[in-house]
Amino acid sequence: MTNSQEQLFNPGDYFTYVLDQEIRNAGMPGGYCGFALQLAQTPDLSALQKRLDLLVERFPQSSAVIQPRGKRFAWVATGDPIPLELHQCQPGADEVEESQRLLLDIFNRPESRPLTVHWIAGAEGGTLLLIWLHPLLDARGCKILLDFLSSERPESFKESSSLIEAKLAQWSFWKKLQLFFKAKRHNTAANSLDSCLPTQIEQGPQRLHLKVQRFDAAQSQRIAKLAQQATGLTGRTLYYLGCFMRAMEWVGPPAAKDGYCIPYAFNLRRQNAPTPVFGNHIGCLFARAKREQVRDRTGLFAHLLSEHQQVVRDELDLAYLPLMWLGQWLSPEKYAKVLRKQHSGGELSSLWFSDIGELSWGKKGFLGVPVSNLSLMCWMTLPPGLALLASQLNGKLVLSYSYLSPAIDEAWLDAVMARMDVELLDSQ
Repeated sequence: MTNSQEQLFNPGDYFTYVLDQEIRNAGMPGGYCGFALQLAQTPDLSALQKRLDLLVERFPQSSAVIQPRGKRFAWVATGDPIPLELHQCQPGADEVEESQRLLLDIFNRPESRPLTVHWIAGAEGGTLLLIWLHPLLDARGCKILLDFLSSERPESFKESSSLIEAKLAQWSFWKKLQLFFKAKRHNTAANSLDSCLPTQIEQGPQRLHLKVQRFDAAQSQRIAKLAQQATGLTGRTLYYLGCFMRAMEWVGPPAAKDGYCIPYAFNLRRQNAPTPVFGNHIGCLFARAKREQVRDRTGLFAHLLSEHQQVVRDELDLAYLPLMWLGQWLSPEKYAKVLRKQHSGGELSSLWFSDIGELSWGKKGFLGVPVSNLSLMCWMTLPPGLALLASQLNGKLVLSYSYLSPAIDEAWLDAVMARMDVELLDSQ
């Protein structure tokens, strides 16, 4: 940190900033993400506004602007407040539909601020919506931010330096060089598989839509058990990815190519760590499979697990950190080609994916109010035009599908989601 009012991007921040620029270049608002919490009652909104004021005071980055610093970029604090924006569902309307309409209207509007907070009031309770610019923080950071807003001890939340840079600082020059070449070889292999895509449309005005798949406690327990059998104790993410590959293959990918390549992130934070709040502390992994592998359910999960074990054994998960560090010195245009494109010129990603894990506010709820439901959103590049965000609320699995319309055919996605039900529950 150069001073308390200025924070240089870390390598993960720049990684997400480049994708933000790609999204903006396509005429969309940018790399924004959203958490929507459905609350059973109206929380103390004045207390929430006071906590937002404290957030800006304690963490100036929360209302900062992005400015260039030579070849790099930095967050520069403005001191601007973050107002709690109030919205009201129309009386007499179907509240679930009306709330989702308002939520998507807000999410689709052009925005310049890094963080906005909204309360969508219903007849009883309502929806708390946080929208943030991805270079500001990652999804785990947003959970920590929500914890800060509802905590009885906000002083326990402290900012700390980039975990990526701390990890890089532990390694010698030769270790970084060794990891760099490992990552380069692995990336070349990932680029060799042309990815099936969920759309053949690659241009034109788009609006973000959302579909949510919710599973009850018994279904979620069954899915967790099947995931453990298929991909081991730590492989639930791989299970979701494999099931989606199979669902997309079963319905038929609109742009059928060699196979599937789905990037997914791992977070460098310790589990349940209350810090750092801001910044991106992520590395990159890939789940890849050829189409013939995807058609064999047992073989697919064995393949994905084997690939993951090799990645961990060969330190390929950490090997991308030196590449991300070097990427900071590339222009957004040049870096975007590295992140998005196959050697053939096609899109690298079959879809965007993130497994955010367990989201729970315990017995006290959020500001003393139970969280009854949640949904997650994110803008993404076109192609692929589709993002699957997995999370669990109090042990119940929630899958949120953000998709660009008209690029993604809604009937096709409905069919994929129906097949996803079958695959996750292994009920074929």
